[in-house]
Amino acid sequence: MTHPRGTRTGPPECMSQIKTLLSQLATRIIAVGVAAVGAALLAYFRSETSAGIKWLFGPIVRRLPWHHTHHQLWKHWEAHNLASELTVADVFLTTADGRNARYQKTADYVVKAAALSGYREGVTASGWARGFTTELGIVEQTKTEHGFYVSQIDLGARLVTGTRFRNVYRADLLDCFLSKEEHWTQEIALPTKHLILRVHFPFGRPPKLVRCKRVVGLTENQISTEATITELFGKTAVVWEIQQPALGDIYKLEWVW
Repeated sequence: MTHPRGTRTGPPECMSQIKTLLSQLATRIIAVGVAAVGAALLAYFRSETSAGIKWLFGPIVRRLPWHHTHHQLWKHWEAHNLASELTVADVFLTTADGRNARYQKTADYVVKAAALSGYREGVTASGWARGFTTELGIVEQTKTEHGFYVSQIDLGARLVTGTRFRNVYRADLLDCFLSKEEHWTQEIALPTKHLILRVHFPFGRPPKLVRCKRVVGLTENQISTEATITELFGKTAVVWEIQQPALGDIYKLEWVW
């Protein structure tokens, strides 16, 4: 069956609708593609920006004292295998200008869970630290971690569970106490029953004011436990005793001289 010329409307109209549909579909695909690319680029640049910020400020953040409460120096089995019955941390200020000092930590330890033949000691310094020594065993190596100088100590013997031993760890501190107002911080890296902080002052430059603080996150809270100014070994000293300090706590002794 035929139709008169000019009366056929089906195929041309159908093709026009298909072209319109394909055009709209192509437009939507392009729009979706552009949006997807834009979202991907946005996510990429956000990721790159975040990584850049972390790279730029990471070294600074890692050196902040309160940062160590989240990245503790001894995040391994030692915190569960070694404990201190008594720890005495001494800072000897050997020159009046504060440029030379010595850190000495004397601790009575007990092996708790498993035998050990070595452990780590650490000290932080706003200037420099060197001359790391131990009375028991030897210092194998000392590395810097999160603002700490960390010494690996080989005890020279295998100590079984329940063994008690005393060790004295020392380090020379350089250019650490140059300001009129200074401080010393001590982190509780191992379970400790009794902590004593002592700062020994040089002749002619005793402390005028002393404050005791505990660092918690980004804040420093002055606490009621008071340090005493006394005389030790013929020189003025500040003594601060802390019973049952909590693991991970950071104690800060400030002075004005």
